[in-house]
Amino acid sequence: MEYSINIYPEESLIIESVSGVITIEDFVHKTQELFANPLYNPKYCGLVDMRGATSQLSKVELYGFANFLNQSEQFGKARWAALADDPIVVAFGQVLQHRIIDENLIGIFSKLESAAEFIQKPALLKICE
Repeated sequence: MEYSINIYPEESLIIESVSGVITIEDFVHKTQELFANPLYNPKYCGLVDMRGATSQLSKVELYGFANFLNQSEQFGKARWAALADDPIVVAFGQVLQHRIIDENLIGIFSKLESAAEFIQKPALLKICE
């Protein structure tokens, strides 16, 4: 899995890009790296662009990741949108959405415009041009 993290404090926005094969180890590492970033703020909204990613996560691993997020004080204070085009990644995103404490914080989308509307960050469209 390859990924990048960009944090825009002036917009209270985080943009992550994930490509390649996603394993649970990679996803946990990526999330821990985000939480450790000195610019990270749990009140910032985020976008995870997973278009071009494929999943090797099992349902059990996904449940464990949801528990990790639920127990973390670093997550759960702002909305996150995911962009995905692989049906398995979309399905796992929906499972995750229903396993976190507040399922209204995560949305899965195929279009950037819908993701920007969900997280209420129109600046996302300009940043991702």
